[in-house]
Amino acid sequence: PVIPVAPARTTPLMVALDCEMCYSTGGSSLTRVTAVDQDGTQVYNTIVRPEHQIVDYNTRFSGITEKSFANGFKTIEQVQRDLLEMIPEDAILIGHSLNSDLKALRMVHHRVIDTSILFPHPMGLPYRRSLKDLSAKLLKRFIQDQVDAAGHDSLEDARAAMDLARRKIEKGPTFGLFD
Repeated sequence: PVIPVAPARTTPLMVALDCEMCYSTGGSSLTRVTAVDQDGTQVYNTIVRPEHQIVDYNTRFSGITEKSFANGFKTIEQVQRDLLEMIPEDAILIGHSLNSDLKALRMVHHRVIDTSILFPHPMGLPYRRSLKDLSAKLLKRFIQDQVDAAGHDSLEDARAAMDLARRKIEKGPTFGLFD
């Protein structure tokens, strides 16, 4: 019998990641991880139970509440295994202030696009443009508008980071540079 072989990828896989945090007795702690593929399709979304007791769900920004844990959750170790299995070493990992998310995940990846660096602030470092601002100006998409009650939508943020990176790749190195 002939066993079909999956066609080789001709372009590197791109995965955008967004993490949400709460405050625990151990400090800022990971509570949600969401990932999308290069088409913006959600490929991963899970609630993460912090190792320390939660003292503030930070709902205004994280979108996480006590009820978020009702349908199950994973440990950080389980999430790390899932992501290592899902994201190949040659994949390009995309995010906004990705260093913060990778630190929270306690992971390293060597092929990254960080949209907070890709689109520098006109005043230079240490200033950085917010994902909300970049999305509004460059994608004409208004995100993070519901922070009063529902908090950030990690899926919306991951998609925005992916779309910003793809637009920069398509339009070239001067796209998104501000005066």
